[in-house]
Amino acid sequence: MQTAGTDLGSLAAESRAPQGAGEVVVGGGGQASMDAAEPQMKASDPGCGEPIDQPETVPVEIAACQEVNVGDLAVAAGVQPAPNAAPDFAAFEDEFRDFDLKVSTLVRLSVKRALDVLASALALLVLLPLFLLIAAAIKLTDGGPVFFLQRRVGRRGETFRMLKFRSMVVHAERLRPRLEIRNESNGPVFKMQLDPRVTRVGKLIRKYSLDELPQLINVLAGHMSIVGPRPSLASEVASYEPWHYRRFAVRPGLTCYWQVNPRRYQVSFDDWMRLDLKYVDDWSLGLDLDLIRRTLHVVVAGTGE
Repeated sequence: MQTAGTDLGSLAAESRAPQGAGEVVVGGGGQASMDAAEPQMKASDPGCGEPIDQPETVPVEIAACQEVNVGDLAVAAGVQPAPNAAPDFAAFEDEFRDFDLKVSTLVRLSVKRALDVLASALALLVLLPLFLLIAAAIKLTDGGPVFFLQRRVGRRGETFRMLKFRSMVVHAERLRPRLEIRNESNGPVFKMQLDPRVTRVGKLIRKYSLDELPQLINVLAGHMSIVGPRPSLASEVASYEPWHYRRFAVRPGLTCYWQVNPRRYQVSFDDWMRLDLKYVDDWSLGLDLDLIRRTLHVVVAGTGE
């Protein structure tokens, strides 16, 4: 697949697997977000509600790619230790100290949570056949996992495991260093509209935002809400400025102001953060219903990326 001058073949031509390195062969599919892919989570990773308050050393895998057969890609990883920066939670507390909720607001938030539970449970029941169809299509593409899990930062800095349908090649994150130069975001996030790591099935489900549907499970579990700022990666939050932290005063959501913006990839990172803060400041049940209506239009029109 050739996309905007960058494809997996060109990545393969830039480097070859080092002598003696172990190789992992990836078939023609595998692993975003409407959001960019990150390393898949391990069983030892902290789950929901665990603060990421201790920096740790994690392996950073630099990809060396080479073509094996048509439709196959061999990925050999050289591992180097690097510090995994953690967000400044003292700054989180400073930001939330004056964030006082009135009784009326607490009541409305309780109603919002009740609607989240009802809507997500009903949607999961109705969409079960579609879940099975998408899962079968992903599995038949390359035999890899159906779901892609990422540790994300939620309300008040708590972490949880966010679910998505896998839309990229299995070892997509190993190829990411070669694509950093094409990052279309001017902030700490990685955004690329025409990402060559996306599979054929992934391109379709992203177009209609179907890759985000498993997050209904996160909504039902209480990690997320239907509407709210999109959940961030810990590595991104570590680069946030203190004024960004107020977006974590509410549960992250499936959709938000940024998500329904037809030119969202042209929105600067700071303007994206301002949209999230606008939601936090102006939140109401009526606003949620309006954003849900606009999101349905985006899904039906197939304007997702």
